Amino acid sequence: MTIDYRKDIIDLMQATGSDPQSLKQSMIALKIISKIYNQAVLGNPPENKNEVVKIAEKADQAVKNEPEIKTENKLENKTEIETKKENDENTVEKIKPKKTKEELEKEKAKKEEAAKALSPTVLKNKNKYATITPIPKPVVKKIIPVAKPKEKQYEIRRKLLGAEAVDENGHSVQYFNEHLTRIEKLENGDTVTLLDHLNDSGNRPIIKVEHHAKSFAPDEEIIEFGPAVVHRDSFGLYIKQDSNGKNLSQVNPEKAILYLDMNTVSHFNLHENDLISIVWRVSDPSFIRVRWRYAEAEVTIPEKKEKPDKNKETEKHKTKGRHKSLLHQLEKKEKQSSEKQNEDYASRIDFDLDKKRVTVVVGDKSLTSNLAKVIEAHNGVARIIEMKQASNVLRACKESNYVILIQSYIKHSISQILINSPHKSYSIAMATTAGQLAVEKALYRARYKLNVTDNDQIQYPFLVNN
Repeated sequence: MTIDYRKDIIDLMQATGSDPQSLKQSMIALKIISKIYNQAVLGNPPENKNEVVKIAEKADQAVKNEPEIKTENKLENKTEIETKKENDENTVEKIKPKKTKEELEKEKAKKEEAAKALSPTVLKNKNKYATITPIPKPVVKKIIPVAKPKEKQYEIRRKLLGAEAVDENGHSVQYFNEHLTRIEKLENGDTVTLLDHLNDSGNRPIIKVEHHAKSFAPDEEIIEFGPAVVHRDSFGLYIKQDSNGKNLSQVNPEKAILYLDMNTVSHFNLHENDLISIVWRVSDPSFIRVRWRYAEAEVTIPEKKEKPDKNKETEKHKTKGRHKSLLHQLEKKEKQSSEKQNEDYASRIDFDLDKKRVTVVVGDKSLTSNLAKVIEAHNGVARIIEMKQASNVLRACKESNYVILIQSYIKHSISQILINSPHKSYSIAMATTAGQLAVEKALYRARYKLNVTDNDQIQYPFLVNN
């Protein structure tokens, strides 16, 4: 058996340095190799494999016991090899042909231009982030045109308080309070243009108002009375005539005087001598609402400044003529109103009093001057008394056939004495207001001895023509 140890010896020689210690260690290694070879092949071969293993272990132990080889020798060998390579490269460069001056100047110029174009930091960032963040593409925003708000026209319907806009089907679209109604001067039948969207207050803004008022439907006709002066008595605040002296009873058949309830007084902050406007429907004259409280600026007439004129005397004659014409117009209006008051009342219920005596008991006689016409229209003899104390009320009504009480104008004690007296010789009924129709209904109940107060079960024989 032959062993080829040439390669191992070559590797050992290449790893051996020039220092004495490295040469010594290599010598020891050669001795061990030759000893193993002599024992294994040439000399006395071992009888079994265990002896060969023991010899190898002894050789390994001998190598381990030797001092370690310093790395300086290896580094020196490496530096020698590198210096040899560098010398070889220099020799190659020396062999290459040298560049001309023109070529060197061109290369230098190119480098300077590149340095001017890009700074060192830009070059570093370019090389660093070229593969990470691509250059963003320009974004073009689409301009969407804003649509114009939609507008729609609606018809105005006036209410007792305020107004409302309705569509072509008659459905309410928006309500306008009385303040806004007066600012926009909305009347029944006007056309209003509204935006289709709601504002912050929840309403559709008004764009345009076209005034072409039309009359109400028969059931929805509204009558406005005012400006009316607010007065005060022991019962509270009330109105009975407007600022021109026209009585409420001339317009409303149910009311001759209207006492204002506390809710209305507090809502409008009403005081004595205030000017207000009241409204009601023709179909229901007993249901009256306060529509507006006039401010001082709404009723005061600003004085016109007189312009200086050379002909003062002629101006005085003109003003006198104007005053005369105004006085003539006022006298004409007073005559017309007095003629209306003197007109006979057209009865609305069919009954006859047969010349019987009728006593109307009130607290203020001046407010019920038109009630005598109602009694006379039914062939009765009218007597209106003003009673403020309950002591003489039975004596005053002793000779009467019928007694009519006006609930709004007498004290409760007086009405209770007249109604509950066991010795009464008269038939009695009570009207809630001083309206002519309310008194006429009370006369009918007293004539036929029906209920003292009105109710829905009583069927009045109304005349067809009225």
